[in-house]
Amino acid sequence: MSNFIEVTGYINKEETIHALTDYKLKNTFVVIADEPYPGYHYHKLDARLVEKNTSIFLILRNRYTWASIIRATDSINRFLDEPINATYANVNIFNTPHFAIRIIGLKNMEALETIQKAYQDEGFVFMRNKRMLKPRPVFFKVKRFFFIKEVEKGIYVDDEGMSYINIGKKIEWELFRKMTLYVKSNIANNNYDIVNGAFYMNKTLVDVVRVFKPDCKLELLKEIRDKYQKQIQKYY
Repeated sequence: MSNFIEVTGYINKEETIHALTDYKLKNTFVVIADEPYPGYHYHKLDARLVEKNTSIFLILRNRYTWASIIRATDSINRFLDEPINATYANVNIFNTPHFAIRIIGLKNMEALETIQKAYQDEGFVFMRNKRMLKPRPVFFKVKRFFFIKEVEKGIYVDDEGMSYINIGKKIEWELFRKMTLYVKSNIANNNYDIVNGAFYMNKTLVDVVRVFKPDCKLELLKEIRDKYQKQIQKYY
């Protein structure tokens, strides 16, 4: 962890979810996103990495703060055999924003009901079950901690192998999607997944794109940065 610093921030993503019918508490609404990197070709992705980054969303009836989720999770992890990685999320389902607890990389699905009961004991109320007959793409925002280091000015890597590029501009999701289609179609090495977000650091918000590509080279990150900068100049 030499030279890594801890920052907070958020990531915006769009993934396909489906409703869980097993493992969860009765009459609660829980969804799962088990294809975490849709922009990356899955036949090249280690199944263990997919499992590690599969997201489960415990949909909440009310809005809770990120701080309350952090405190509750810390309390719950004191007695769980396998601590969970949980944080705050906002998920847009049925064209409606829903607040959620996002759990990533849960190793034992059999523990999910126990985890939900523990959050209930901490005062959280889950949304009643909703009917979702088929998988659907959804937009969501996740707030979390990052351990990053700067490898070149404006380019960062984290302790999980992700890369981040400072693009200097907040871009709304639909325009970002349009820019990304253009960027990917104009880069030869385009087998990577990319989303946007921001870090809270240096007393400001640093707008970034996050690139997932195992063993990603610095030259590719620079090329991606240059393509987005040209798109930003075009639209802004």
